[in-house]
Amino acid sequence: MRSSTYKILAWVGAIIFLGFAFYAFEAKSRQRLNYPETVVNFTADDVMGGKSDYASEKGTATLIVLTASWCPSCRAELPILKQFNEEFGPKGLKILMIDEDDSKKVARKYKRSMDIPWTMLHWNYDALKALGSPGVIPVSYVVDKDDKVQHVDVGVLNELRVRHELKRLLGQ
Repeated sequence: MRSSTYKILAWVGAIIFLGFAFYAFEAKSRQRLNYPETVVNFTADDVMGGKSDYASEKGTATLIVLTASWCPSCRAELPILKQFNEEFGPKGLKILMIDEDDSKKVARKYKRSMDIPWTMLHWNYDALKALGSPGVIPVSYVVDKDDKVQHVDVGVLNELRVRHELKRLLGQ
């Protein structure tokens, strides 16, 4: 009887320890990432051809998403992004995707195969620097009309939190 009680206590202790360790790691990871308070203009190649810049792509609210074709989490959030585009696009939301694939050809194929309707730029150092050079994907930035970053998600975006921010910025 005592042996099973000790085993249960050991498991509970291990789970609590792992929870604290994960929380501490997560907090340290977020501290290392240096997000900008304001997004400065940057120019990059559009994966469909030509160039574009942040200033011409932004909306009343802008959702900037760092992505790549090989990233499972990036693919997982596409249905949410498409839903946001349909729901909030007519109200002033612009989605700007920055693809971190090695080549524009791969990025273009990804955009076409996933039927992504918004602008997708191919990454460059200026674009990533303007976004704080996060070094991870996916990362999503909710930016207001004055280019101030209102919210950042690392990993698959938090749908409820981003929806709340978009509603707030778009006056709903």
